Amino acid sequence: MSADSYVVRLLQQLIRIPTVNPPGEHYAEMAGVLRDELEAIGLDVQVIRVPDEMVEKIHPWARGYPRYIVLARLGEGRPVLHFNGHYDVVPPGQGWTRDPFDPVVEDGRLYGRGASDMKGGIAAIIAAARSLIEEGWRPRRGSLELSFTPDEETGGETGVGYMLEEGLVLPDYAVVAEPSTTYKIWIGSRGAVWMNVHVYGRQAHGSAPWLGLNAFEAMVEIAHRIIHEYKPRLAERKTDLPMDDPRAASPTITIGGEIEGGAKTNVVPGYYRFSIDRRLIPGEDPDKVEEELRNFITEAAQSFIEKGYRVEVETTGKAAATSIPPDHPFVDTVAGAVREATGIEPARTICIGGLDTRYFQERGIPAVTYGPGALDAAHMPDEYIPLDELERAVKAYRLLIRRILG
Repeated sequence: MSADSYVVRLLQQLIRIPTVNPPGEHYAEMAGVLRDELEAIGLDVQVIRVPDEMVEKIHPWARGYPRYIVLARLGEGRPVLHFNGHYDVVPPGQGWTRDPFDPVVEDGRLYGRGASDMKGGIAAIIAAARSLIEEGWRPRRGSLELSFTPDEETGGETGVGYMLEEGLVLPDYAVVAEPSTTYKIWIGSRGAVWMNVHVYGRQAHGSAPWLGLNAFEAMVEIAHRIIHEYKPRLAERKTDLPMDDPRAASPTITIGGEIEGGAKTNVVPGYYRFSIDRRLIPGEDPDKVEEELRNFITEAAQSFIEKGYRVEVETTGKAAATSIPPDHPFVDTVAGAVREATGIEPARTICIGGLDTRYFQERGIPAVTYGPGALDAAHMPDEYIPLDELERAVKAYRLLIRRILG
């Protein structure tokens, strides 16, 4: 693929718009560029603003940063084949040797924030539709539907979640173009329960610790019990579904991703907070996992509560683990298109992270994740996408569209 091909030029244009989330910058500009591009290739386009009150309720820090969903359609009736991509990106962070928002092509790779996760997928979707339409193609049966949504990086509720909850789309099949790589189809994803544990003691002067209740000591004891009692139990649970990494076949827990508290060296700390990231495997119920964790933490904190401490558990996020059977007819159809495009039989696995695909699967819509990229480059300094990944994705999407819509 040449560095000046349509899909490369479009991807560079998208990367130059720094749609950093949080807080959700330049979303209106991105929606406008996508609208203009989609209209130019002959699609019917809508731009829908997610209600501000909903956004601010879920993400109070997003006040003043409106969210937009871009919908495009071609054809009428069913089946509806839907392609989705999120246009928000994580902050660039440190360690870049290039400008993260001034994309460059070097040695067969395009560098820039969002190149793999996942503006590359968006560019490939649009390029596939454009090339078919330029050849005179129109759906012989059903319709092609594209959506480009915000906020996957902060849970997706104000993007794909809102779009489906409001019935803005109801496809028969869906493909989310996250960077699975073009040799792999993700048939599902793990879920998550996120929590904060707040430990309240009593602040006192460091020279008289007997006057205080040290919140740090209580926090450490609770964390110790999670690590040495709760965590080992998770290894006993496993899914038989094929995982991207066999170590993800069991639930996992990470504590201390965030810690807050303490005032000064010579002060007995009266407050500490630590975070919990509990990952779910298919078959686990998020509500039951939340209850299980709350009960464990309450029991672990009981001796401190009896001494006058207060311990509160706050749930900050929940997402179900979802999947589609590996031998589902839609998965077979996608695999056939990928095989023809790449010459390789794609693996069918569960993504170890979370994906917007779950919102489709939760509603019984056959959905997979298949898109170009290098997942190990996502969220990293000098994020990149191999140009041959873009080329293969465009081919696979074209073939899939023709197989389903004629």
